[in-house]
Amino acid sequence: MPQDKYESISIDSTVIETVISERTRFKGNVNTDKPIRIDGEFEGEIVSTDTVIVTQTGSFKGNISCASLIVYGKGEGTATCSELMDIKAEASFTGDVATKNIVTYPGSLLDGTCKMIK
Repeated sequence: MPQDKYESISIDSTVIETVISERTRFKGNVNTDKPIRIDGEFEGEIVSTDTVIVTQTGSFKGNISCASLIVYGKGEGTATCSELMDIKAEASFTGDVATKNIVTYPGSLLDGTCKMIK
């Protein structure tokens, strides 16, 4: 996955077709090849061949398998990222991570295990 693909998707990106809105609770499973943005609460499983973004107001609990996971809010569970896991400042992820690349910022929290994959 080229680096410019990561730069083309942001919290405000118009290419994101699936959004769990703020003050919305979703419980279940999602399987997609499109980017997903979570502004509300998500509990379950996400399988995506693209990017998953958990915004400052968003939270995730469950299993994620995706190309890249960008966390601005809170995540808990298991994350398998074929390309990148990016935990922004003041964001947190608790659980097990398997990823090719990981980025954490001062003030972020990763509490769990991290396995680097090829």
